[in-house]
Amino acid sequence: MSVKPLIRIDLRRLILLFTLVTALITLVSSLYVVYWVQKQELIEATLEPNRAYATKVASSIDEFLRISQERLAYSAERLTGQLGNDEFLKSEAVRLQGEDSSFNSIAIFDATGKVLEAAPQSLQIKGRTFRDEGIVQVLRDRRPTVSSAFVSEIGNLVIFVSHPLFDGNGQYTGAVGGTIYLQKQSVLYTLISKHFHKGNVQVYVVDSGRRLLYYPDRNRIGQALGPDTAVDAALRGDSGAMESIDSEGASMLAGYAYVSESRWGVICVQSREIALAPLNALMAKVVVVIVPISLIGFVIIWWVTQLITRPLRQLAAVASHLDAGDSPSQIRSVRTWYIEAAHIRRALSIGVALTQEKLGRLNLQAQSDPLTGLPNRRAMDEALQVLQQTRTPFSVLALDIDHFKKVNDTYGHDAGDVALRAIADVLRQSSREGDLPYRIGGEEFTVLLPNTPKTKAIEVAERLRARVEITRIDKVGAVTMSIGVASWLPEGPAVSVLLKQADEHLYKAKEGGRNRVEA
Repeated sequence: MSVKPLIRIDLRRLILLFTLVTALITLVSSLYVVYWVQKQELIEATLEPNRAYATKVASSIDEFLRISQERLAYSAERLTGQLGNDEFLKSEAVRLQGEDSSFNSIAIFDATGKVLEAAPQSLQIKGRTFRDEGIVQVLRDRRPTVSSAFVSEIGNLVIFVSHPLFDGNGQYTGAVGGTIYLQKQSVLYTLISKHFHKGNVQVYVVDSGRRLLYYPDRNRIGQALGPDTAVDAALRGDSGAMESIDSEGASMLAGYAYVSESRWGVICVQSREIALAPLNALMAKVVVVIVPISLIGFVIIWWVTQLITRPLRQLAAVASHLDAGDSPSQIRSVRTWYIEAAHIRRALSIGVALTQEKLGRLNLQAQSDPLTGLPNRRAMDEALQVLQQTRTPFSVLALDIDHFKKVNDTYGHDAGDVALRAIADVLRQSSREGDLPYRIGGEEFTVLLPNTPKTKAIEVAERLRARVEITRIDKVGAVTMSIGVASWLPEGPAVSVLLKQADEHLYKAKEGGRNRVEA
């Protein structure tokens, strides 16, 4: 049993569909590549300035702290052996605080943390012993130190930059240092904030304890940050840029740098979403430009597809009815401008010639029945095979002489032979060009009618039946015929089923009174 294809599509649509799908895939891929490349460019264009800016800020802070330490170191030399001289301590504190605007206040401590002198005098902390975290750290380290951020006893969030004091024998005697306010106006705050950068970029500075020393929102200064990949990298002593996740879980494009003098980290970040915002507008412009060009390309694809498939479609149309008399001229008229189509045209021409030659042999075999001169069953089988191979629709007439046994019994077999030859002559003379009459055996005949629908076949059958009825036969007189009609289409049932249907209709004609056509 043949299986019909689920989808029937011609070559033109197939090529057009395949080409369009390929073009669309290429277009979408190109747009994606453009999007991906531009995205990477935007990310790189954001990361590199952020890295450079973080490095610049870190370098400025390093330079600021280095100069501050140098000034404190100079003051420490001047204070050597002078811790008992109150007048000198006072003058040195005033000098240092007046000459170095880096510090919001100056303090000179002894080794126990007691303030020996301070400036400005309005602080009124002279004689107090401090146990602040930053002061304890300075006294413990006994080296040039930049403390972590801490809240001073008078309530300010500060860092303390200090230099140790030693006597002439190298014994540790205390420290001199200055505080820098973090939440109030200070030289450090101004130093960091004065650098110019895009407004949607944030810069913040953290100490080794992850506490914010600088942030655009002053209310957050002093807070400890949670997990932040850029902060982690900066506090490891690295400098660079990365796509990071900040402490609030947001995706950021961060540049970071390490402040070696203080072991701080400087982070310059921009939201990844904000950085990539121009990409949507850029892609919209690309689409506006590329869509008209793509439409022109699709029109060209459609035209080329038409041009390529036209010869094949014309040849296919001819191939669907090769039995037509003008098939050779139609095949020759097809303009095959490329090699493959030319080969197909040549093959069709050869096929038509072979088909016509085979049909010619079938006509010659019409002389194979010695009694009637009609083709026999073998010739009919070969004709049926040709019709099936060429997918030529046809109708079949199954004919039988009514009461032929009575003719033989009444007039003898010689008269019966005369009657058979007379019927064969009627079939031959009444057949149209292309019709194929056969004697199957005894008084049974078959006529194949290529390219004849059932309605036309019934007309032919009626004409044959009437012609036989009025034909006078020597020694016999008149006979009649019963005819069964059936038709075959390429997508229909098997030919064997068709022949059986024609026989069944023939028997119905017999049962219906004979001398009639049944379809």
